[in-house]
Amino acid sequence: MMKWRRRHGWRCAVALRATIVFLALLAAAGSGNAATLRIGDTVPSITLPGVNGTTVRIPESLKGKVTVLHFWQIGCTSCRLEMPAMEDLYSRYRRKGLEILAVNVGQRKETVKPFAAELGVSYPILIDTDGKSASLYGVTDVPRTYVIDRNGMVRYRILGGATPEILKKLILSLL
Repeated sequence: MMKWRRRHGWRCAVALRATIVFLALLAAAGSGNAATLRIGDTVPSITLPGVNGTTVRIPESLKGKVTVLHFWQIGCTSCRLEMPAMEDLYSRYRRKGLEILAVNVGQRKETVKPFAAELGVSYPILIDTDGKSASLYGVTDVPRTYVIDRNGMVRYRILGGATPEILKKLILSLL
């Protein structure tokens, strides 16, 4: 038994240390990114440029409005379907206090602007070229949509695509 320990004991110690280091790195990687924005959280402050030269400050520009904050990219198939549906909701409920902000993640304005024009949406299209704002909101993939109440609090979080019916139901519950 003593020979086995001398011969193999160092391997066990190295394996144990490697496992501990791996688990510590795994835990640190998980906490390195901003925590996912949860229902009931107040939205973090960000300032983003729009494709039309405007700048939007969140949450300041959202006060008193029910807001759909939609993170998206051009290559996202469900995003391409959702955005025109959001336009229908925007044109219907804008006067009742609905705001929709579509935040493109990781792409340049020169690419995004013609795409948005092709979709024919009138709500603000914002650009988060470096993805820092998306990271602050806990966005790891697109689409990611937050429905925010008139006080700047997250009321609904949608991971992945959403049907127009679901979006309408969520929005109407807050208007």
